[in-house]
Amino acid sequence: MQQIFYTSVSPEEYARLGKDFPFPQPISCPNPGCLVKVPPQKYGFYQRNAIGANFCGRILIRRYYCKYCRTIISYLPSFCLPYFQYSVEIIFIALWYTLALHHSFPECLKLLKESFEHLHWGASHLQFYIRRFLANLNRIKMVLRQLIPRINLPEDGSDNRKGAQKVLHIVASGFAQIQTFSTRYFAQCRYSFMAPCT
Repeated sequence: MQQIFYTSVSPEEYARLGKDFPFPQPISCPNPGCLVKVPPQKYGFYQRNAIGANFCGRILIRRYYCKYCRTIISYLPSFCLPYFQYSVEIIFIALWYTLALHHSFPECLKLLKESFEHLHWGASHLQFYIRRFLANLNRIKMVLRQLIPRINLPEDGSDNRKGAQKVLHIVASGFAQIQTFSTRYFAQCRYSFMAPCT
């Protein structure tokens, strides 16, 4: 089981601190089928790849174990998305350049490579993120309605790219930063806004 916790530190600082990072200490098991009011036990770490604006390397992920429901809980820092090695910031900026600012793929890739030295994307990489975001758009709007009551969202079935543009503007203006949105989204529905629809 994965959890995302908010942190303001950069991937570089997080990696530098390693095991000395002040990881969250859950007060109860976050498994919805358990929720025993006993803190899960520390259960070591695992390493995963992380690529941020100025960082490319492996970081430690803290794990906990609930002895009551036998769930292992991994705590990802908010600059990460489950199953993605690129930071949520890079993914959001790529979506912004393409869907909100209407840059062509070559223009977008040029801007990204100028900004992020560790980024080695081709057009197919960018297309993957755009397709995934557009496929998830209705689900993202549903969660936004829960996070921001009375929000004015584009109608379902309207032009998907125009709808995506408006949703990106809402995310950019309605949350302090993309990590805030990503963390709150995950807490609301237990999967990331870039997770595949099943």
